Amino acid sequence: MPVDVLGFWRLMIASILICTWVFVLKKQKLPRFEKKLFWALASGFFFFAHLWTYKYAAKNTSIANTMIFFATNPIWTTIISILLFKEVFTRRLAIAYFLAIIGIITLVSKQFQIQSAGLHGDISAIASSILFSAYVLTGKKARLHYSNSIYASFQYVTCAVCFLITVLISGHSFSGYNSTSWIAVVGLVLLPTLLGHLSFYLMNWMNLSLMSCGKLIEPVLASIIAYYMFAETLSSQAIIAFIFTAISLAILFIPIKSKSENKT
Repeated sequence: MPVDVLGFWRLMIASILICTWVFVLKKQKLPRFEKKLFWALASGFFFFAHLWTYKYAAKNTSIANTMIFFATNPIWTTIISILLFKEVFTRRLAIAYFLAIIGIITLVSKQFQIQSAGLHGDISAIASSILFSAYVLTGKKARLHYSNSIYASFQYVTCAVCFLITVLISGHSFSGYNSTSWIAVVGLVLLPTLLGHLSFYLMNWMNLSLMSCGKLIEPVLASIIAYYMFAETLSSQAIIAFIFTAISLAILFIPIKSKSENKT
């Protein structure tokens, strides 16, 4: 199944499910079309652009290059969130970032090469990273005006329409694929799409930079899963990367009392 067709069915099914839940079962009113709705629509477009460029990168450069370039998205998210949302970049977060990035560089150090043959894929991976940050940040802006469910409804529909347009332009068929492809569609709808929607409730309580830094464990988890599912070798670099990332996450999430709190 081509990427644009996969993206269309993934987002279209997710759109139908969430719109049914929000507007039929919960009977929420459809919001008026006004300027602030732009943020939800923009987030949907950036989500589409992120998915498209990520898949393009994965097909046109090495997986290692795609991983390390996309892993820079927490940096973009943090920089923009500090500028737009005045979020504080603490010393604790800086140390966690440093350790996690060291872990990622260690993981792909032997495989990472910039070659002219994969240059377009490398550029696409960087673009995907920036677009993901744009998707997250415009989504946070939209949530200042709308509930998570209303926002997700508009965001998913916008993304589905964008994929529909790319399928019509490419001329790919919407059907005629094997059962494995449709199982993959269902898996993508249930796990990264709907589960991802639920995880964004955390934006109400967590710092965006903190949430983004947590994504830095993705390349390590991908290496471990590949080891068990596809018998890919779990190298010493992967083990070292896991240790660095684990320490990074521990610094982020283990409560540490300040000296003043200890005295009280």
